[in-house]
Amino acid sequence: METYDVAVIGAGPAGVMAAWKAAESHARTLLIEREGSPGKKVCAEGVLADVLTDAEVRPVPEFVANEISGAFLYAPDEAKRVNVGGEGYILDKPAFLRVLADRAEKAGAVARYSTSVEDIERKDGLIEIRSKTDGEPSSVKARVVIGCDGTGSILARRFFPRKNYQAITALQYSMTDCEVEDESKLEIYVGHEKAPAGYIWVFPKGKGDANVGIGVKGAGAKTLLDKFIDKHPKAFGSARVERTLAAPVPVGGEVESYVADNMMLCGDAAGQVIPLTGAGIHTGLVAGKIAGEEAAICALSGNTSAENLNHYRDRFNKLWGPRISNSLRALDSFERFSDPELNIITGLLEGQDLVEMANGFSPTRAVGLLARHPLLAMKVAYQLLTG
Repeated sequence: METYDVAVIGAGPAGVMAAWKAAESHARTLLIEREGSPGKKVCAEGVLADVLTDAEVRPVPEFVANEISGAFLYAPDEAKRVNVGGEGYILDKPAFLRVLADRAEKAGAVARYSTSVEDIERKDGLIEIRSKTDGEPSSVKARVVIGCDGTGSILARRFFPRKNYQAITALQYSMTDCEVEDESKLEIYVGHEKAPAGYIWVFPKGKGDANVGIGVKGAGAKTLLDKFIDKHPKAFGSARVERTLAAPVPVGGEVESYVADNMMLCGDAAGQVIPLTGAGIHTGLVAGKIAGEEAAICALSGNTSAENLNHYRDRFNKLWGPRISNSLRALDSFERFSDPELNIITGLLEGQDLVEMANGFSPTRAVGLLARHPLLAMKVAYQLLTG
């Protein structure tokens, strides 16, 4: 039975980065992915420019579908909108992840696609992974396993009690022949009637193509998304749905425990997602980089204890912990506002403050902007400051 220093389960943003950094650190690395290629999960595919900086790649036509100059956030009644600045890209996510996975293989990682993990167990201080590749069973051992296999992570289910792990339903249509107002702007629509405890997005990919999706708590995502499309005939009257994707997205913040002896969780599996937006590409990439580096250090040193591997958690939380928790608090707060109140809030907020609040920065700044509406300001202040 082959033994690897580091085995990574899942070739999403966290997984391909973890495999690359582990292999680059001279650890014998295995990357396991159940699909035939990376990037099958539903994703709006929009990222800010600094995401590619952290991924350590330059934007190239191979995986950049469209350049973005900002976003419009629409109030529930759509009478007002906030113009949010910020340069970024709409990715071809499968192509992006293939580039990152190829880089991991060039660094020495072994990639096994169309491979489903059937079981995981501890044996003699190592982790045994039993899997099937195109139906053929096989087993490997690893000194450290990194679970980057999403909300249904087998490593999480077997070894980690993910208490209060919350996920919303995300449904997305890949559409053609759309007529959006400005293809350099993302469009975000909020409101309990449109998307209860969530939002609808329109992310233009250029030349009339767009990702049009919804994230909501509970059932009814398709009905709500179809209703939205029907109510916007100017944009979608001649459009066609080319592909439909659906998947759960974690919005409950980081799980309580995601490091143990010989193992880590990373990305969606660990709840490392910005709750208010459901954005997980950036956090996943950063978490994967750190996890891969620390896994390699621990495996090669022979000390794969939870205490040693916990440097990964410490490093990630220093960068992203407060942002995730602040965004979770903002999400919990704004779920309690009615659509009329959200109409007022949208009219008073400024673009940059909205970006900062959504991404976990300075949630109290928004309170000052609402001073012209004292009763609502008091409610916002109470929700944001007390959670």
